[in-house]
Amino acid sequence: MIVVALFGGLGNQLFQYACGKAVAEKLGVELQLDTRILTEQKQSKNATLRDFELSVFDIKASLADKKELEKYAPNLYNTPKWFHQLYRIKRLFNGRSIFIERIKQRHSYISAIEKVKDNTYLYGYFQTEDFFKDISDKIREDFRLNPQISMNDENRLLIEKMSAENSVAIHVRRGDYTNSRFILLEIENYYLKAIEKIKKQIKNPKFYVFSNDIEFVKTHFSKMDIDCEIVDINSGKQSFMDMVLMSNCKHNIIANSSFSWWSAWLNENPNKIVIAPQNWYCQNIPMNDMIPNEWVLV
Repeated sequence: MIVVALFGGLGNQLFQYACGKAVAEKLGVELQLDTRILTEQKQSKNATLRDFELSVFDIKASLADKKELEKYAPNLYNTPKWFHQLYRIKRLFNGRSIFIERIKQRHSYISAIEKVKDNTYLYGYFQTEDFFKDISDKIREDFRLNPQISMNDENRLLIEKMSAENSVAIHVRRGDYTNSRFILLEIENYYLKAIEKIKKQIKNPKFYVFSNDIEFVKTHFSKMDIDCEIVDINSGKQSFMDMVLMSNCKHNIIANSSFSWWSAWLNENPNKIVIAPQNWYCQNIPMNDMIPNEWVLV
C-alpha cells in the first residue's frame, strides 16, 4: 500500500494524487489518501484553509485510516522535528517507510522515487508531470468528473459553444495571491503578450476569461480589442467547474497556479497551444521540470 499526504488547494491535491497513483501502479498495490492536514488545519496568515476536493473527480483511491497512520506517520505539516524523530523510531518496528520532498526539490523530478517500495508514505507537492507521465492516460481517466456530479445547463452549453470556436481560456489568479509569495501577473507584461502570441497563430480566437477576481478582469479585459467573454458562473464549492471549462477550451493562457496548470494539462486537444508565465514567485525560485517542454513561456 502507498499512502500520499494531501494538502493545499485542488491543483496541489491533483499533483499529489497523480504521483501517489503512479507509484502504486508501478508496485501493483493500493493507493490511500491521508487527509489529516486538510481536516486538522488551523487558520494561518500564511495559508488559506482548504478542504478535500478530489471527490469531484472519478478517483480510484480510498481514505487512509487516521488511527492506522498515527502508528508510523505524523501529520508532517507544522510539527516539530523531534516529533518526526519519534516516528522514525516507530517505523523501524513496523516495516514502514516515508518519502519526503525537500523544499529545494520543489517543481523538480526526484529520481529517488523510483526506488520507493511498498508500505511507503509520500509527502510533498510533486509538481511535475514526470512523476506520472508513464500513466498519463489513467490520470486523465481518474480526473474526469465524478459520474454522481451533474453539470448544470449553463456550463454544458458553454462547453458546446467552446467546442465550436477557436476557444482560448485565460486564467487570472489574484485574490489570495495578494501579499503572498506568488507574483501578481501584470496585464501588460504577461497577458497582452500571451494574447498577441495566440493571435499570430490562431485564426479568429475567442477568449474566455476566468478569475477569482471578476471585477479586476471586467475592468481590464473588457477594454481590450479582442473577442472576449468573462466567465463568472461558478464560485465557492463549484469553482472546480472553472477547471473543467478551461480544459474544454482548445488553447490555454495559464496563470502561475497549479489549478491553472491542470486545466491546460487536462486539455485533450492534440494541437493545443499552452502559454505559461516564466516567473511564478516573488523570489527567484526555479520551475525546473514543472512546465512541459511543448508549452510556451512568456
